[in-house]
Amino acid sequence: MKTRGLCFPILVTMALSLVNADRPKASSDNMRGIAPSMAKQYTPDNAGNWKCLDGSKTIAFSAINDDYCDCPDGSDEPGMY
Repeated sequence: MKTRGLCFPILVTMALSLVNADRPKASSDNMRGIAPSMAKQYTPDNAGNWKCLDGSKTIAFSAINDDYCDCPDGSDEPGMY
């Protein structure tokens, strides 16, 4: 029984899932605390960053809803209110 060739596709699949796990979300469809009318404002730029709604700072998109207010206006924590 040959099993040697089976490991490579499994390893590739595992590696790709790890790489994609750290990618910013493409939209806010499943983010808590964001009204549907505000969803377009919660989208990362091409570099995976996001600008606070008051325009004061640019933060990593992954910092949204991380239970730490990075933005002076609190817009990065919409799920807290």
